[in-house]
Amino acid sequence: MKILIWHVHGGWMDSFVHGPHEYLVPVNAQRDAWGLGTGGRDWPASVREVSQEQLAEEHIDVVVLQRPEELAEVHRLTGRVPGSELPAVFLEHNTPKSGNVPNSVHPLAERSDIPIVHVTHFNRLFWDCGRARTLVIEHGIVDPGYQYTGTNPTLGVAINEPVRRWRVTGTDLLPGFAQIARWRCTGSAPRSCPRPCGCPRGS
Repeated sequence: MKILIWHVHGGWMDSFVHGPHEYLVPVNAQRDAWGLGTGGRDWPASVREVSQEQLAEEHIDVVVLQRPEELAEVHRLTGRVPGSELPAVFLEHNTPKSGNVPNSVHPLAERSDIPIVHVTHFNRLFWDCGRARTLVIEHGIVDPGYQYTGTNPTLGVAINEPVRRWRVTGTDLLPGFAQIARWRCTGSAPRSCPRPCGCPRGS
């Protein structure tokens, strides 16, 4: 299967592109948000950078959308309408940003032709997806094999940029966890975490 997908979330893509398919990743001269390509990541040979000009010539089986703006961009570059002329799913990485949770309507809430895939059950709960079909496929990693030994009595917290993103990622909950046990934060920029969230350096 040929899957069209933009390089938006590198950590998520690392595991996704290790599947059994061919992945077409748009690239442009600027290597910007609309054409980052592989971004220098060490991905399998099944990941192929494709210029925006070449996309119309590709036989694409499905597109994985990650930003609402990609609906129009896919149509512009391929001549096919996502959902009706090209099978599509919308991958939602994020929680609602408005803060008005009861009314946090997803941009694709009224689309019945494009399912919304959430990476966490929390996201699915907090987004109002209307009549759109939804499912959860949790964020994965490339399987490193068995590594857990059970000898470290520490909680593990995986958060990218915990201080900058704060409430969005639940960083404000960590002081409560620190009352129960020591914890260690992994992800991007984890060292910034203990002091801003009121936890001792050893947490």
